[in-house]
Amino acid sequence: MYSKKKIIKYLILILAILILLVVLLTQIGDIKKIVNVFASGFNAWWLVACFGLILLYCFVYKLPLIILVKRHYKNLKFKDLYFISGSEFFFNAVTPFASGGQPFQAYALKQKNVSLADSTSDLLLNFLAYQVALNIVSGVCAIVFFNRLHSEIDNFIILFIVGFSINFLIMILLLLLGTSKTFGKALIKLISLICKIKPIKKLVGDKTDSITQYVNDMQTAFKNMKKDMLTWFLCLFIKVLANVIYYCIPFLGFYVINNGISTKEFFYCFALTSFSLTTTIWVPLPGASGGVELAFLVLFKKLITDSGASDPDSVAQSGMLLWRFLTYYFVLIYGLIDYIIFDTTMTKELKLLQANDKNNQVNSENTDEISEEIDNNSLNEDNKSDIIK
Repeated sequence: MYSKKKIIKYLILILAILILLVVLLTQIGDIKKIVNVFASGFNAWWLVACFGLILLYCFVYKLPLIILVKRHYKNLKFKDLYFISGSEFFFNAVTPFASGGQPFQAYALKQKNVSLADSTSDLLLNFLAYQVALNIVSGVCAIVFFNRLHSEIDNFIILFIVGFSINFLIMILLLLLGTSKTFGKALIKLISLICKIKPIKKLVGDKTDSITQYVNDMQTAFKNMKKDMLTWFLCLFIKVLANVIYYCIPFLGFYVINNGISTKEFFYCFALTSFSLTTTIWVPLPGASGGVELAFLVLFKKLITDSGASDPDSVAQSGMLLWRFLTYYFVLIYGLIDYIIFDTTMTKELKLLQANDKNNQVNSENTDEISEEIDNNSLNEDNKSDIIK
């Protein structure tokens, strides 16, 4: 599914993006001032709190997929599903539009004898819960703080509207695909017509079959969801909780560099984090790199200025670097570790299975030889009896 060479290429790409971001940061900011922000007010205990929060987020985020799979496969070990679910952090982080997690998870679940139909359904329901949770949290933030956001970043607001609209349309599209056969058929026909356009057909090929399969899978997933709505709503609640934990991290992050934001602004800081990610949903690079950093700086600069920081630009840039390290690069490494543990475990299990098969084959051959020897002895005894007679 994903060769080690391909994973190395992903990591090289992420490293290249990181280097590019550092170069760009040195162009728009004073690197010495950023270093000074960390050196003059670094608080290790707040950093520990940030790590604790991001680890809690990772744990909570994994639970819905585990719950969905365990409904049908109760004998599967929690730790195996835990690492499979966590691998999403890595594969989503290194692929454009976070598209790599589900294909690997489907492959990994197949290795644990989960049928493709069940894994596809569970993964789609998990994704739907994530998408709905994302829109719930960002929607509430937008309703509460839109006027303030509009007044403080008037020229930037259009990007937020575009990003929020894309997120919302994705959710509506998923709901329509799962609930309306008419809409599903119409989408298939539309894709079929688009793929007949020569330049598009030459570029991406005919995607009609894959879209048809996706529509069928989504409708099957919704049928399964209707049978157990309580479980899916539990998964939705957990995804909302995961997002809430995730959006709290920047507030703690500014305390790490001794430039804490007033507790009165906690919810606005929470909302700005949501807006930073929602605004850059359309950026095609892995992790929306480049766009999400810029959005964070634009959105947080006014808040940092109001908090009384002596150098708002450097503080905002320092906070962004810390936040990005915790929520992207650290989570990426966390997901890579989960993947390595799962891959190592599966390799050992496969070798053990092959060794057992080999032993069984040897035992079977030995049994055949013993049986043959017994038959020969019996034959010899019969011959002796005939000679005596």
